Amino acid sequence: MAGLEAVRDAIKATLEGAISGLQVYDTVPGATNVLPCVVVFPQDAEFGETMGRGTDVWFFELWVMVSDGELGTAQDQLDALVTGAGDRSIRQAIFKARTLGLSNTAAHITAMSSYGTTFTAASIDHIGAKLRLMVATRGTE
Repeated sequence: MAGLEAVRDAIKATLEGAISGLQVYDTVPGATNVLPCVVVFPQDAEFGETMGRGTDVWFFELWVMVSDGELGTAQDQLDALVTGAGDRSIRQAIFKARTLGLSNTAAHITAMSSYGTTFTAASIDHIGAKLRLMVATRGTE
């Protein structure tokens, strides 16, 4: 079984290992000074998907942020991170490492929302989008 802390650590390791220059915060930071970045927010969980606590399912929002210094460039950077394929694609990184390096675990990106949202951290504006990540892991190990 992978608990919440282990899953968050694994998301960070998977994305930083796959996408050069991407800063991943597995816990909510006081400031997001290094961009582009992803902040991992646990949203929901479903426990005991099968009889006898067989599967725990965690749902995360991945807040993907880039600098909004030049809007066209920022959108290009954001597009590369949220698209389905490419060397900067978060979706592809998760697809290629569906276990996140953990046993009895399967992860995939299920949706994107809030594209173009302005996020403010340390009085600095960033633009971004939210990706929904589902992680299923055994609940009894």
